[in-house]
Order: sequence, then structure tokens, then C-alpha cells
Amino acid sequence: MPLRPRLTHVSQDTPLRLRYRTLALSVLIGLATMPDSMVPVALKSAVVDRWGVTDADAHWFTAMALFGAVLSVFLLRPLERRLSPAATIAVASVVNAAALSTMALDVPWSLAMGLRMVTGGMDMITLAVLLGLLGSGDPTRSGRRYGPASLAIMLGLAAGFVIGGIFAAKLASAIFHVSAGFSLLLAVAAGCSGGLLRDEFTVEAKAAGKGVRFWPALAFAFGDRALSAVVSVTATLYLITQAGLEERVVGSALGMVLLVIALGAWPAGVLADRIGPLPVRIASVVIYAGAFASLAAAPWLSFGAIAICLAMLGVGGAGLAPSMYVLGARKGRGALDMGSIHAAGSAGYLTGVLVAGALLVLKTHFSEGGVYQVVFLSFATGYLLLNLPAIAALAGWRVRRSELSGI
Repeated sequence: MPLRPRLTHVSQDTPLRLRYRTLALSVLIGLATMPDSMVPVALKSAVVDRWGVTDADAHWFTAMALFGAVLSVFLLRPLERRLSPAATIAVASVVNAAALSTMALDVPWSLAMGLRMVTGGMDMITLAVLLGLLGSGDPTRSGRRYGPASLAIMLGLAAGFVIGGIFAAKLASAIFHVSAGFSLLLAVAAGCSGGLLRDEFTVEAKAAGKGVRFWPALAFAFGDRALSAVVSVTATLYLITQAGLEERVVGSALGMVLLVIALGAWPAGVLADRIGPLPVRIASVVIYAGAFASLAAAPWLSFGAIAICLAMLGVGGAGLAPSMYVLGARKGRGALDMGSIHAAGSAGYLTGVLVAGALLVLKTHFSEGGVYQVVFLSFATGYLLLNLPAIAALAGWRVRRSELSGI
């Protein structure tokens, strides 16, 4: 029994054409992440001030997109049976644009919450299909495809935040029209893609993935996003209120972390092809969790030491997404695998925000700084404990497969 699934291409694609295909899909992935990332920056002007709701309501508005992402997983199989990948992306993007444009109109708060759920679901479907298409190809070079895709996701999110930050105060609710415009641009790109957005998995390749354990990839996605929620929300407050850093310094520092993660994702994907995605995953988890836990000592560290911790956080984070996607793609189900991974990540992000918020309520039992230490050390420990059985399960699967194949 061969160790890797056998793959047959529909056409004779040259390595150069495959590289162009990866680049083009990565550009589309970056474009797909931009519409949704503009919304959080505009929460104050486009949501709180407009509907007269509280900051807590604005957080629930954001959370509705996560609920939509989780629920939309159940739409992937029916869409896959009825529509081509290009048509699925185009339809989802048009629906997303319509929902965003409607939110810019004079609609009640309850309808806006429902529309926000729709946008979260359509974003997830689009990303799931695009990332699923990257799974088709030589399995020994999947890291070279998911590395650029991970880079594109980070750059797309960063671009969306920047655009949203520039236009949010000036446009207020009209920022939703800008987001809708990018969604329509993606729909047009998908419609004009020709044979680019085709699924090259054969029945043989999909059948070969039946013995692959998929739940570890879901555990990875859940844990990564849960910890990233604490980094983006709790750590920001912590470094400002407890470490005494200025907001602009913290913003710049966390921006550099994202940049390191983005730029390191491509090399991490190449490394995953060379030494395997599991060793990359193990090293990334250890570095990421260790750097995160060390931030608990931020009030007693110099700025240079904090900067080193944040830099290591970026180095560890760079290998998380590429290794996760490579391991998740081995199941061979394309968009369904990627959609499930993103749904697990959305659930993890929501859990991270809620659990961190619940722990901060304990500040009455600790000093205000002490409760942050509890949050950081608890999440770092939980992150390691979540990854440990998933890594062990994949390592055990690899050993048994090697024994069966005589290697």
C-alpha cells in the first residue's frame, strides 16, 4: 500500500503553470479575506454610533460572523454537488456583497445581526473552496501551495484593516459598500477564471485519504485561533494597562508580529515539504506557546525583552497555518476539509474571547495584574495540552502506515 495518495491531473500541467496557479489562487484568497476584515475597524462609527448600541453589542455583532462560519459548513457538500468551484465562489461572493450593501441601508439592528451571520458564512465558503483547490496537486509539494496561501491570508487581513481604518471615520456605514465592492470584484475574478478554479482530485486520490485522521487538524485550528484571540484582544489590553506601553507602540509591535507570521509562512510551507508538516507543527507550537507564556512577565521586563518575546511569537506562529493546512488536506475532500478547519477555528476564536473575558472577571480575587498572568499561563498550558494528543495521534498514524508499507 503506497504511503501517499496517487494523483492524476485532468491536463498535463507544467511545473511553471502550477506555480502560476498557486500564485493566482493565493491572490484570490487574499482578496477574499479583505471584505470581512474591514468591518471590525469600523465597529465604532458604522455600528455603535449608528444603531446606538453598546460596546458589548458590537462584540456580539462580530461574533455573529463566527456563528455564520460554523453553520455554513453544512452547505459545502450540497454546493459541491450542484456547482463548480468557480460558480460557488461567484455565488457566495455576490450573496456576501448583497448582505454587506444591505447593512449600509437603514435597517433595524436585528436584521443587521442576521446579515452579519450571512456574511460570515459566505466568507467561510469562499475561503474553503479556494483552499480546497490548493489541496489538488502533488502531495509532496503541498507546503509550497499552502505557504503562499497562508501569506496571502495574513496580507489580505492586514490590507482590510488598513483600508477600513482609513475610510471608517469618513464613510461610517458606507464602509459596508466598500467591502461589498471587493466581494463583487472576487465574484468577477472567479467568473473570468477559466480553468483555473477546477478540482483536480480524482476518485482514487480521495479514496486514498480515507484512512487519514482528520480530527487533529480541527484541534489545531481550534487551539490556534483561540490563542490568537487572546493575543489580539487580551494581550493588547495587558501590554497597555500593565506593561505601561503606549497604544501606538503596542499597535506597531503587534503589527510586526503579524508581518513576521506572514513573511515566514511561505518558508515554513517549503520546510514542511522537506522535513514533513508534523515536525514543523511541533516546533511552531513549542515556540508559540513559550513566547506567549513569557508575556506574563511583561510588567517586569524591559521593552527589548518584550520585543524579543513578540518576535518569537511571530516566528512560532509562522509555521502553524501551513502545517495545519497540509495535514488537513491529506483527507482529500477539498472544500469540506478546509471549511471544517475554518469552522473549528471560528469556534476557537469565539471560545478564546469568551473564556478570557470570563477569567478577567476574577480580578476581584486577584490583583488586576495577577489575573492577566492567570489568563496567559492558563491559555499557554491549555494550548499545549490540546496540541499534545493531536500530535501524538498523527505521529502514531505515521508509524503504523510506515510499518504497513515496509518502510
